[in-house]
Amino acid sequence: TLDFDCYCLLPLVLPDPWVMGNASSVVISCFRGVCKKFPGEIGNADSLLKQLQQLPQNDLEQVKRQLFFDPHSQTDGLLFSDGTFTSTSPIITPMTHLELGEAWSDPPASPRSPRSGNVKLIRSDPAVMNRPSVAAPRQRAMSTYSCSPVSPLAGPQTGPHPMEAKDKDVVVVSSLSLDWEELAKVPGVSMYELRLLWHLYMLRWPGVRLVFCTSQQVQSDLIDYYLGMLPNGVQIEDAKQRLLLLSCNDRRALSVTEKLLHRPRAIERIRNFISIKKGYMTVFNSTDSEVELARAIDVPIIGNGNEHLHWGTKAGNRQIFRSAGVLHPDGSYDTVYNDEGLAAEVLAVLKRNPDARKIMIKLNESFSGEGNAILRLHDELRSKIMNKDGTAALSALQEAIRSELDYVASCENWRHYSSQLEKLGGICEVFVEGASEAKTSPSVQLFIGTGGKPKVFATHEQWLNGQIYVGCHFPANLDYAADLIAQAERIGQELASKGVLGYAAVDFVSVRQADGSYEHHAIEINVRMGGTTLPIMTLDLLCQNGHFDRSTSKYIGTDGSPRFYTASDNIRNPSYRGLLVNDMLDILHKHSAKIEWNKRPGAPETGVIFHLVPLLSELGKFGAVCIGRTREEAQQLYDELIEIMDAETNEGSNGHGREALMSFDEANLIA
Repeated sequence: TLDFDCYCLLPLVLPDPWVMGNASSVVISCFRGVCKKFPGEIGNADSLLKQLQQLPQNDLEQVKRQLFFDPHSQTDGLLFSDGTFTSTSPIITPMTHLELGEAWSDPPASPRSPRSGNVKLIRSDPAVMNRPSVAAPRQRAMSTYSCSPVSPLAGPQTGPHPMEAKDKDVVVVSSLSLDWEELAKVPGVSMYELRLLWHLYMLRWPGVRLVFCTSQQVQSDLIDYYLGMLPNGVQIEDAKQRLLLLSCNDRRALSVTEKLLHRPRAIERIRNFISIKKGYMTVFNSTDSEVELARAIDVPIIGNGNEHLHWGTKAGNRQIFRSAGVLHPDGSYDTVYNDEGLAAEVLAVLKRNPDARKIMIKLNESFSGEGNAILRLHDELRSKIMNKDGTAALSALQEAIRSELDYVASCENWRHYSSQLEKLGGICEVFVEGASEAKTSPSVQLFIGTGGKPKVFATHEQWLNGQIYVGCHFPANLDYAADLIAQAERIGQELASKGVLGYAAVDFVSVRQADGSYEHHAIEINVRMGGTTLPIMTLDLLCQNGHFDRSTSKYIGTDGSPRFYTASDNIRNPSYRGLLVNDMLDILHKHSAKIEWNKRPGAPETGVIFHLVPLLSELGKFGAVCIGRTREEAQQLYDELIEIMDAETNEGSNGHGREALMSFDEANLIA
């Protein structure tokens, strides 16, 4: 069965690597059949094909980008630069739901559905992930949306913090509306929707009703595990009465948001479950699609549409740092899309920083550090650049960029990286040097409400493998946490002045100086939830009566003493592969007195909370938040957890031959 639209013809006319075998002939045949059925609405298939195939390559690329990113937006002007088609010609007139009849499998959209009438059909290209790249070359501007956002931290006039949402209805859309080719570099990313399960802890309040939307069903035993930790004596069955788990049962490379937008009955289920007047929607990251879904449900959303996406890109980050007056590495501020532009920016940086040893290259919309690469300025390369004329220096840099980049993602190469650079754009900056023992990677988490005042709710020391995020320690080094908070608030104020709303995290590289002080370099802003959002919200919602103390950067538990944690979403061992969710829960209960949350004798509000548990079976990977009353106790809990897992799995059959297993995401990435 094909979710068919004439726009799906474009990647076949302009072949992409993911189109293989006889797919092209099959879809073209289907296209011709539909053209015969609806000749007045679509036109002659062979004539359209011929026109497309005769277009110059540059125009084909423009058409491809336009139709992938926003195929049905009706704008004035020509679709093709040579005027072959215009915005009113048949090829960009979408077939309506009713016109397609039996060719369309979904039921008619409700009047509130954004996809009724001119149906925006599913785009399945995994390289696009239904999300436009801001400022991509030759890309037509998309229509933007505005929706009154709900801020969970900004005060009662704009919506409550999760700890204060005692009578709110929450729609959680665990959507990763990011570039799929970048997401696919993260092992197990297809399960990362489950990182938002911490919202289930909001059911601690009897007045809260919650909808949790995913691509695949979440195992009931895992839900019981989460609900079993609720404070205030809330019973699992009571919480379940106020919880709607909504699964699309769809594993395609589409965001959950897009899947819901094409399921109007699912949207009606959400509307019928919540009270519209006191509801709001929260997401991992927000684009026009999320705003559109919030409108369909008729609730406010935490976040923005595409008009503010630029400030979450690497180029936008650097512009914010500059305008906020915050120290950051020297580098480029404008996005480039090819090796020629990149070489020119690198050369300009080197002229200002002749002693630089490394230049960091970053894709504009990468994820978890996987879109970064390093250009090492060795002596041979320097001899080709320094004191040479501009043409010779640029040529040498272009060649080095093509052949010598050290990619953070082990699977990366120039052929693929350059295609991502063309699609997403990139920037360069001087690599922040410093001895490993003197350099740290702290991060500050904040929320920007509609009042425009950013509120810091955590600081962390990030735990990195090279440049890839592995986990974190809470809080950040107390010697400089206050300095980080002050800088993050300045950055937050600048973001707010641009109209940005919702969750954000500012990453720094901090280098200890000879006098013992630290120099902090702002390097990135994630305008979305991140790996550090889950652990701090887990702690905040599971403690019966705790709070974050901004003045000390500590979290104070119900007993009045601080809480610390070590957290990771990348605990991985081949011997863990094959473990089911129930196996993990059995291990937890067996060692309950040592590690289970709130079950350790004499140590209330401490212990281990698991997440991403379904990844164990495929990847031998899971996540955990290990909470203690001191840093040492938190780290001890983490170490003890690893010892228990290793001992449990090495005793049984899980330790044999699991290295040969390949995950769903790994297989897709190889393909």
